[in-house]
Amino acid sequence: MKIKDKKEDFISLTSNKELWEGVLNDSERSGVLTASAALEVMLEKLLKSFLVQNISTSTNIAEKSTFSQKINLCFSLGLITDLERQDLNTLKEIRNAFAHHIFGCDFQNEEVKKYLLALKLPNAIKFPTDNIRTYFYIGMIMLDSALNDRLTKIQPLSQKPNLNYSPGV
Repeated sequence: MKIKDKKEDFISLTSNKELWEGVLNDSERSGVLTASAALEVMLEKLLKSFLVQNISTSTNIAEKSTFSQKINLCFSLGLITDLERQDLNTLKEIRNAFAHHIFGCDFQNEEVKKYLLALKLPNAIKFPTDNIRTYFYIGMIMLDSALNDRLTKIQPLSQKPNLNYSPGV
């Protein structure tokens, strides 16, 4: 089933009151799935904004890639930092745990907690780990803020690069 999404209207996780309040107030599972979906859309928008402005090519690459592929492509193109890449990959692991386990998957689960505590950005500012849910929120705020900042400053690649190439020379 293909659900029509209004991704083009989406700016960021924390600037969308309904989504952000859902992350804060709904279940941990819902918060993780919502945050990861929102950040994945932001990666998609980064790719669409940066790649040569050929609608069919850039849209296909951005929309048809998996979350993991979007993370790696954004990193390879210099659109996200290594710390952001690591935290997005950690979020992907947390998301997969919540998406594929019906029972016993919450922030107190030792495996999930291990991944949550592996988030690098909140650790970089020495954010306390005594409240794991708040630690998760801070990580998501930091990722959201970084990606949103990048989206406001990104310049697309030129459609006609000067390759200075002459065949047969």
